[in-house]
Amino acid sequence: MPVINLLPTDLSPKSAVAKASNILKRLNIIGLVFLIISAITLIVFVILTSFQIRSSTSRQEQLKTSIKSLEQTEQRFVLVKNRIENAKKVLGKETSVEGVENLSSFFTNLPEGVVIREVQISTAKTELSLVAGTSSGLTQILAMLITDDYYKEVKLSSFGFNRNVGYILSLDLSK
Repeated sequence: MPVINLLPTDLSPKSAVAKASNILKRLNIIGLVFLIISAITLIVFVILTSFQIRSSTSRQEQLKTSIKSLEQTEQRFVLVKNRIENAKKVLGKETSVEGVENLSSFFTNLPEGVVIREVQISTAKTELSLVAGTSSGLTQILAMLITDDYYKEVKLSSFGFNRNVGYILSLDLSK
């Protein structure tokens, strides 16, 4: 069917205006499509970003709980490490247990009339101060110290006599 134009020719749009109108229509359609695509892309971006934020928040909470448990473990580890260091220090030091054992066997064999006044035990030597009521008790003590192999060196650091008490002597015993 042929196209009939009932409008007068002077009212019809000029060909340049008609072309511009067609171009503007096409640009509007293209712009509308671009706007719809942009809106859809923006909505998808917002949805994906919100999912990422939620997952990041939950991961952050998991990491916080993990850090708290690791802090407790680290504190325990530091305490255990400190205890081990202290135990090494204590076990590494020389003790005077042997000196105490030597003196305990010596004290069990003390003759009558001999009284211990003072004992100082260190790792290197033992200082012993005692009182012997009689000279026989004094000779027995000195004989025990010399004949027993408990001490390598026996030094008499002081010696005195009091009529009321008896013989007072101080000895330095070295291992």
